[in-house]
Amino acid sequence: MSKNNASAKSAGAGLLVAITASMCCITPVLALISGASGIAASFSWLEPFRPFLIGLTVMVLGFAWYQKLRSERMAVECACGPGEEKQQPFIQSKMFLGLVTVFAMVMLAFPYYARLFYPEIQKPAATVNESALYEVALAVEGMTCSGCEEGIKHAALKVPGVIAAHASYAEGTATVKFDPAAASKDGIIAAINATGYKVVSANLVTAPAAPAIAVSGLQEVVLPVAGMTCNGCEEPINYAVGKLDGVIEAKASYARGQAVVKYDPAATSKEEIIKAINASGYKVKQDKPTSAGN
Repeated sequence: MSKNNASAKSAGAGLLVAITASMCCITPVLALISGASGIAASFSWLEPFRPFLIGLTVMVLGFAWYQKLRSERMAVECACGPGEEKQQPFIQSKMFLGLVTVFAMVMLAFPYYARLFYPEIQKPAATVNESALYEVALAVEGMTCSGCEEGIKHAALKVPGVIAAHASYAEGTATVKFDPAAASKDGIIAAINATGYKVVSANLVTAPAAPAIAVSGLQEVVLPVAGMTCNGCEEPINYAVGKLDGVIEAKASYARGQAVVKYDPAATSKEEIIKAINASGYKVKQDKPTSAGN
């Protein structure tokens, strides 16, 4: 009987470890179901330990089966009499151990079918031209499995104006395509952060090109810009300047530490361009107009 009790305890321990190993993946789904979206990433800190917990689960359950089968063999060798298995409590039976094993395996495999728990969000067909859509690339902390990907996609797609969303836990990134007339980068970031994950950086990777303006007398200015640290810094500057009326083209270069802007002086000015760049968080050190009346 003591062997059977030990087997039941080992089975319980194995189940507990299996659930713990999958908490980082189960929590986002529980958060969605309960409506407490802010706890989605609460157990993401367990992810580095998941391989060890999976191994421990297999070892504990394997030991439980060893104890159970050994106790049965000893019972037969001792001629303890037929029907002993029927007299055992259910918690000490092979059926209980089998159910625990199956449930533990289901828990360990949870990340691979977590997406089944996320309701599909039907997005209306985009009424804007594809070329008018923005796409933002986000670096996201806290994703630990494919279930986390679904949680972030679900949060982004709930934002009005978002057309499509994709996330990768392996790369720690998400890309979101949206209509700038109905959604904003900041709104998307806020929606993802509200789930418990953390957006640590965001860069516009595509944005509508400025429409061609049939006007003579365009000017071009070269502005040395301080603060750019990588190629990703170029897009925020291009975006900030490109929003100004009269700007035809804006090209920032991290390698050269400058921004080249072509604009219509009748609609905007060099000072407004400098102001827009400075407002984006970077700093125009000086300006050197290269041509006028082009």
